Amino acid sequence: MLPEKLVSNAPYAASAVTVLAGFTVSDWGVIIGVTLITVIVNWIYKHRQDKRETVIFNQRMNKVDTTFSE
Repeated sequence: MLPEKLVSNAPYAASAVTVLAGFTVSDWGVIIGVTLITVIVNWIYKHRQDKRETVIFNQRMNKVDTTFSE
C-alpha cells in the first residue's frame, strides 16, 4: 500500500506535470530567457555590492590600524 502522504500529493504533482506539458517551445523560451536575465542582473548587482562593501571594509580597517599605531 502507498504511503498516505504520497497519495495525497499525487493530484498536485499531476497538475504540475499537466501545466508543464502544455507549454510550447515559445513559452519555454520566454521562461528560460526571463530566468537567465534575472540571474545575470542579480549577479551584476551583487558583484557591485561586494566591491563597494570591500572598499568600505578596507577603509574601516585602515582607520582602525591608524588609531592603534599612534
